[in-house]
Amino acid sequence: MENYKLRIKHPSGAEFEAEGPLDFIISEKRGFMEELAAPGRGGTPAAGPAAPGLEPGLWQTITATKAGLLQLRNKSPEIGPEDAFLVLTAAYHLLENRLETSAITLSKAIKASGYAPERLDRLIARHIREGLITASGSKRSRTYTITRKGLEKAWTAAMKLKTIADSRSQ
Repeated sequence: MENYKLRIKHPSGAEFEAEGPLDFIISEKRGFMEELAAPGRGGTPAAGPAAPGLEPGLWQTITATKAGLLQLRNKSPEIGPEDAFLVLTAAYHLLENRLETSAITLSKAIKASGYAPERLDRLIARHIREGLITASGSKRSRTYTITRKGLEKAWTAAMKLKTIADSRSQ
C-alpha cells in the first residue's frame, strides 16, 4: 500500500495537510474544499476558523467595544503592553476586518484596556523586528498590520486572557 502526502495553502490562510492512502487523501481534501466553500465562510479568515485562533468567538470573549473602541475585558499580569498590542491588533483584524489599524486607534485601545505605555512605537519596535507586525506611514498617519506569525503569538496571549475571563464567569 502506497502512502501519499498532500499539502494545500488556501489564499484565505487555511491550510490542509494529509498523509496516507490515496482514497483517504481524496476524501479529506474534498471535505476541506467543501468547508471552505460553505456559506458564510467566504474564504476569508474573519468568516470562520481557517486555523486555530481565527474564530471570532475567542476574540469576542476577551474584548469589548466601548465608544467605538475595542478594548480588553480583563488585564492580566501575564500579559504585558506589548502582547496586549498584538491581541488588540489581531482583534481589529479578525473582528472588524481591518488589515491596517492606525497607531492612534491602537494607542487609545491599549490605554482604555488599562495599560499605560508612553510611546507606542518604542513599545512595539521588537515586534516589528521579529516580523510579528508591519508598520507603514509615519507620525500621525502610521498604521500597523499583524502578520501570520503575529496572529499566532496574539492567539497565545488571547488564550491566557480567555482563561481569566472563563474563571470570572464561573
